[in-house]
Amino acid sequence: MNDLEQLVAQVLTKLKQRERQTYDCVYDRQAAAPDTQVFLDHATVTVANLSIELIARLYRLDTADPWVAWLLQAIDYRVELRLVVNDLSLAFIPRPMLLDWPVIFMTPEFRQVRAVYPHAIARSAVAGLPDRTILVVTPTQRLTAEAHDALSKKQMTLQMRTDEACIWQK
Repeated sequence: MNDLEQLVAQVLTKLKQRERQTYDCVYDRQAAAPDTQVFLDHATVTVANLSIELIARLYRLDTADPWVAWLLQAIDYRVELRLVVNDLSLAFIPRPMLLDWPVIFMTPEFRQVRAVYPHAIARSAVAGLPDRTILVVTPTQRLTAEAHDALSKKQMTLQMRTDEACIWQK
């Protein structure tokens, strides 16, 4: 095997290792954000205890905050980013983050928090979500009868927002 083939083999081995590695940390405003080396070694990163304040700064892309800069770097490194928030914080997550951001919001019980685009939510939209998901909907969205059945079978919960904005955006 020549040097190039060895190098390719080493890179592939490292990538396969990375795919199996997860990193868990707890957000603490007073503590330094972890090192970016985490993203080279782990394909999945879970950050627990996310504060409402950090969610707002992340949404505004406030890179002066070291934790925001670190989380945005995770996205750059194509890390599966799981952000754990408590149930009472759900109303503070901007809907565009639930719809479009490449992060997964979840509760401490590991229930994913999701939103969907269609105004008429069909069974197929619900069926494509993980079991026990908390589905955030607005008053303009309606579920079909089949979607309600799927929601029940998958033990999902609906959380109604009064409008498109979250609490701190009003």
